[in-house]
Order: sequence, then structure tokens, then C-alpha cells
Amino acid sequence: MNLIKIPTQKILIPNYIIDCIKKIDWMESDEESLTFYEDDFILILYGARGSTAYSGPDHFRYGSNTTSYQIWSPKLPPEILYLGDGGSGILEIDKAVISKLFANKVNPFTASQTEISKYIKSVINTYTHYHYDHLHMGSPLAALFHTNNIPKQIIGGDNPKSQFQKAFKRPAFPRDFGEIQAAYSFYEITDPRASVLIFTPNGEFRIMSISDFKSYLNSENPQIKHNKAFYNIEDCIVVKCYPADHPDPCISYRYENYNSKGEVTMAITIMTDHEIRETDDRNSYFIEHINNSDVVYFDGQYTNQNFIPGFGHGRVEIIGKTAANLDIKNVLIGHHDPKRKDDEIDEMVNISRENYDKAYQELNNPDKPKTRIAAAADRMMIFIPSRQRKRKGIVFGRMNLEKGNEITKDDIGPQSSVISLYKSFDLTQIYKIDDLTTEEKKC
Repeated sequence: MNLIKIPTQKILIPNYIIDCIKKIDWMESDEESLTFYEDDFILILYGARGSTAYSGPDHFRYGSNTTSYQIWSPKLPPEILYLGDGGSGILEIDKAVISKLFANKVNPFTASQTEISKYIKSVINTYTHYHYDHLHMGSPLAALFHTNNIPKQIIGGDNPKSQFQKAFKRPAFPRDFGEIQAAYSFYEITDPRASVLIFTPNGEFRIMSISDFKSYLNSENPQIKHNKAFYNIEDCIVVKCYPADHPDPCISYRYENYNSKGEVTMAITIMTDHEIRETDDRNSYFIEHINNSDVVYFDGQYTNQNFIPGFGHGRVEIIGKTAANLDIKNVLIGHHDPKRKDDEIDEMVNISRENYDKAYQELNNPDKPKTRIAAAADRMMIFIPSRQRKRKGIVFGRMNLEKGNEITKDDIGPQSSVISLYKSFDLTQIYKIDDLTTEEKKC
């Protein structure tokens, strides 16, 4: 795998995350660029709440936004923005990209497509499903989705074009989709269990059958054919699909890197809005989709005590048990109940860990690597370093509001009796990196 030096101006992720990546001691960087291996991989969660956005003083640490995330890989064109879902969290990356355009004196609403494409050529947006917290609360409000000179490619099940027409429609929304649809193209995944999505290094993608993909994979030098061109499997991002258990059609996505031999070297699985069951860890399709993931994002909105069957959301007890019985390196519990406080989410994680520990002990296999279980949060970054770096583990970037400096009344002057009930914090230096990697021992 080659090293790639990328100007930070070309990297379509928020600047505060770029600045913190530079602080990782094994990353090569300078003031204007970052150097990556081709198979480094970054996932950024912009929203970790479920059902609806809900803010308050007890929602600082884990955030208030609904589901949206971004994948970023050096092997994909930096001018293309790869997003998942469009909950209220999408407004964070929307703000970052629009700000970057204006900082370079490019108005995304009036500039030509040629000018804009120097920084962003298109948006490729996959959708798990189209409930309000995954589409209506974010995408229709994002500036990127209203610019006619930035193409949007929307991928998902259940007729994505029809879903966007419903989201952008008067009188519930002040703009009809017909006014902006020229900038959109839609691609439907009709059978998730039988479908694979391939992101190619030239910025295109292909939806293909799992049987065709496996036939490519079984060749001596695996390559993917698309539009008369062939791409080495190690130069692509492979996205496998799985039908999540939810009241309406919903797709779980597994993002994979491969080496030249057709072996998986990295996997991140997004399993939101899935009503995980006691029997899932014995379901061969589920096991194949989840197993050997570096990170799995699980929907953990409920405990056994407040579980509502049929609502399509997971229980933290079963997440812990499933993590013990399968091979998963890291679990992130997300899709938090909107009214659940930060301390209550901490307790949800503890419950999941307790159930994990119990199931792990019952396996009676002390050689089995342990799984790290944590809570997902708004603006959380997950960096999985290339195996070329000879490092084990992952890097977390997260908002760390406990590091903020408390501001006293003397700093901000007289306050009303209501405002004085809340603590005020200086949040200008609050994003931090937790490097959980270790250097691999030489044999």
C-alpha cells in the first residue's frame, strides 16, 4: 500500500477533527497536509440519538443529533463526500463543507460546477431507511442538498426517489423536490441480503449481486469490473448489506477494505434500527455480516426493562451477550433514547458490559480477545489505521466537555435566576484524541 499526502484543504471533514488527527504521534503531517496509507479508514458519527433530536444540559457528552455519519478513505477521491443517512447530525458536516467553500471564496449557490468541483464534486449518500430521524430532520435542511451545481447520488432501499419527493414537499416543507431534482440521481438496493455496493477509486460505484462479487473474489487477482474498466479489489471500498429488523425496510451496511489476495483487512458495521434478538448470534447471515468487525455500531435504545417489542430497536443486554459470542473488537452503542441523560447512557453501557462479562465467562475461553464496549456520541471519530502501520487497535476522537473550563459569574456578568441554574463552559478546546492503538510486537 502506498503513502498518500493529501492537502487538508481537500479533506472534506471538519477542521477540528483534522487538527486532532495531526496530534496523533505516529501520523505524518505538516501545516497544510496529512499523509495516509491507502487503507487507513475513518468513520465520523455526526448524530447518535434515535427518534428525535433533543437537547438539554444533561445531553452534552453524547449529543442531541439524530443519525448521520461519514466514511472517509484515502483510496477514494477527496472531492467526493460519502455520507450515511440524513438525520439532524448531517448539518454538522454540511456546515463544515459549506464553510470551506466560502473560505475559498466559492459561493455554492452561484458559482459554476467547475469552480465548486475543485473542492467538492458530488455527494454520495446511502440510507438505511427513511424515518423522520434518518431523513426528514436533516437532509432537507442541509445547504448541500439545495445546490444545483453539486450532484447528489442517493442510494437505498424502498424507492429512494419517492422518499425524497415526500420529504421535500409543500406544505410540510417550503420547497418542492421538483425545484432541485435535476441535481439528484437515485439507485435502489432491491434485495439487501443479495447485494454488494462497490465504491471505486475514480469516484464511481456499482451495485452488484453477492454471487457476482464472490466470483470476482475467488479469482487469482481479484478485480471489480465497472463500465468496461477493472479495479483491483484493494483499491475499492466494499459495502455489504443486511436487512435490519425494523418496522419498515431498513438496511445495515458493512464497510470493508481488502488486500490484493481478496482477504478482508478492515470492517466497520453500522447496525442501527435493528431489534437485536437472542437468536441473532446463531443466525448464519447475521454472523457473516457482523463477525470479525473492527467496530460495530449497534442500536441500543432499550434495556430489557423498557423494551417495546416490534419497535425495531435493540437492547443493551443482548448487545453485550452477542459481542461475547461473536468476534467483534469494538462495540459502539448508539441510537440513544432522545430523553436519556448522559449519566443514564453511562449506565446503559455498564449494563451491556456486565452482560458481556457474564457471557464471556460462560464461554470458558480465556484466549478469546475481549471486546471494548462504549457509547457512541455526536462528532465521534473512529480511525482504523492501516495494517501497514504495524499498530493494533483504533483511535477515538470525541467531544470531551469535561475538559472545558468552567466560566464563573464574574466572567460573564449578572445572570437571570433561570440561567444561573446552568453551568457555563468554554468549549473552544474540547475535541480530543484517545489513541488506543499499540505497536505490534516484532516476531
